[in-house]
Amino acid sequence: MTGPLAWVLTSACLALATAGAAVLAVAGTTAVVASPAQAAGPRPNFQMPVGCGETWRLATYYGHDDYDIDLTFTGGASNGRPVLASYSGTVTFAGWGSGGGWYVVIEHGDGWRTLYLHMIETPMVAAGQWVSTGQQLGRVGSTGNSTGPHLHYEQVRDGVKTESYFDGVPSGITSDGSPSTGPLYVSGPTSPARNMTSQNCGRAANRQVYESGSHSGWQMLPVNSITGSVTASMVIGANKLLYTVNDGRVYEASSDTGWRNLWTGISGVSNNALAAVNHDGVKIIYTVVGGLVHEAASNNGWRNLWTGISGVSNNALAVISMDGVKYIYTVVGGWVHEANSINGWRNLNSGISGVSPDALAAISFNGVKIIYTVVGGMVHEAASNNGWRNLNSGVRGTAVSATSISGVKVLYTA
Repeated sequence: MTGPLAWVLTSACLALATAGAAVLAVAGTTAVVASPAQAAGPRPNFQMPVGCGETWRLATYYGHDDYDIDLTFTGGASNGRPVLASYSGTVTFAGWGSGGGWYVVIEHGDGWRTLYLHMIETPMVAAGQWVSTGQQLGRVGSTGNSTGPHLHYEQVRDGVKTESYFDGVPSGITSDGSPSTGPLYVSGPTSPARNMTSQNCGRAANRQVYESGSHSGWQMLPVNSITGSVTASMVIGANKLLYTVNDGRVYEASSDTGWRNLWTGISGVSNNALAAVNHDGVKIIYTVVGGLVHEAASNNGWRNLWTGISGVSNNALAVISMDGVKYIYTVVGGWVHEANSINGWRNLNSGISGVSPDALAAISFNGVKIIYTVVGGMVHEAASNNGWRNLNSGVRGTAVSATSISGVKVLYTA
């Protein structure tokens, strides 16, 4: 639920006036009858502002505002779930408003704009930043004028709200059923709720990779010019190896060669899930392809083979090797799961919950299994010897990988 935002109403009224929209007096108030704007360019191929393959309920209510959509997740709690850009563009606002709480506005060009309201915390993007389709903007919350966790979403054409389309399909959310809410008035009863499944499955944006060490207070330093949508890392001897994904391809860079970034030959993987481990002297890379965890090894020409683990997030993956056993960590419905090579890769819940489905890392450190997750844009650390209590490390990031060298824990974030 949200009240109208003053600046949005002002711009909408101005746009309607210039478009020649009719004005209707109703019960002592003034409403504006919607008429299509003419100046905007072709409608972009907007996607749902939520994760690929997720099904969300789209709804409005009497007195809301015509064309405004409230989205709630059908597969569990909405709170904390990623909010994604519907289409590429420039962020023109990312901050706080009394009605919208934490929210973001993106200008897509040719008169088109989208709004994302009530985020749980400060957005992950900033005004002036270019974002790609599917790039995470923040997380669903209930800030501002809201009575429960949901994402309030709008598509705006030449300053005038219009019916939202997702992947070329009309949302069906048009009228709020009330002639007294504005600035628009769309006749008819309140639009019925409907479920839609997101096709927002494009490549994630690549970001600069940083290295942080526990011995330096987790100071974040850029790793040359390496970028990636996700990172993974391992250590062989005194050499640090860094793996990244760019456009579905896995790349390897090494500290002993000046971090030259070379393609491994692995392709067609999720742009957001990657893990790597040194297992008995063999480099092993784990990726996610269509919700299935795959394994490739340096001693088999990096052939990418399915482990049998399925139904996991396309965006989070981690692995460690300890006492000859490989442990794979995944995120399923906001919970971290653990599978290992001696239990037939049965994927069991670790008890760690409320984490981002977009980031995960793990290391074996002095005989302890340690898992790194992202909660609210901050990297958290949980250990097997403390009951997996998930504690804030103070490092900010949306992608994370971890390793250890000479008794030092090292995090890479992007």
